[in-house]
Amino acid sequence: MREENTVFSRRNLLWAAGGGAAAAIFTALVTELDDRLTSPAQAIRDDRAVEAAKREEARRKAPLSLNAYYYDRSDEAKIWLAVAPLTAEVRQRLGTPAFAEIATERGIDAVVSTSDKHPYRLLTRVRLSVVGQWAAPVFVTQIRARVLRRSAPLPHAYVFQQSQGDGEPLKIGFDLDEPDSVARVIGPDKRLGGAYVDDRSLTLAPGEPITIDVQAQTDRSYHEWVIDFDLDLDGEKRVVTVDHDGQPFRSTSLARHYQDRYYFSMAKMGLVYDGPGPFEPLI
Repeated sequence: MREENTVFSRRNLLWAAGGGAAAAIFTALVTELDDRLTSPAQAIRDDRAVEAAKREEARRKAPLSLNAYYYDRSDEAKIWLAVAPLTAEVRQRLGTPAFAEIATERGIDAVVSTSDKHPYRLLTRVRLSVVGQWAAPVFVTQIRARVLRRSAPLPHAYVFQQSQGDGEPLKIGFDLDEPDSVARVIGPDKRLGGAYVDDRSLTLAPGEPITIDVQAQTDRSYHEWVIDFDLDLDGEKRVVTVDHDGQPFRSTSLARHYQDRYYFSMAKMGLVYDGPGPFEPLI
């Protein structure tokens, strides 16, 4: 009996020794793994993995966020040209605050005249809000207006309003009558100069916003157009297009004859109907 107890005690000691060794090995492994996971080298690897994931997510987005809208300058005379004959409802609202709203609804373009007194040239103002959202800097290699449709100037109705105040600087201009209408520098007299990107580089860092004021001009036709940005993304060429809420921008020169003409009269504090006839410069 005493011998059996002695054997049993030895077995317990061996099991205890083996279990202690296993526990020690397990503890050592856990400690080693914890050291590796919390070491500076592992932290760097984790940071790199996070940055790589962010870059991959950024690359799935469009390289630029673009928003565009028409805007007016108060220092320039304003002209509305109808894309269709005026209805009785529109005629009743001419000269009222509701006219601008109904003009937009019925497709009457708001354009502003140039100050160089060219008799048939009009300007369209567009403001672009651009934000870089690529994983790396975005290089804009060219900006151009792409004409989708070209036809004769709109001859239906002409509504003229004098300027009201001061304006603000412009940045780039398009001549829509050119076969390849690239963005051009605008001089002090509002005339277009050389290509904008020839002498300037335009780069957007991730998250960097810029605002671009556009002056589009034509003295020959009616145009429906969009703006293309030619981009260089780490050697990859890409084109991003911006329009007006899914619709092209619209510009027109003056027609030689109109079915209806209206002029703003300071004496009568409103619009005066002048009948059909040719355009007569008043500025």
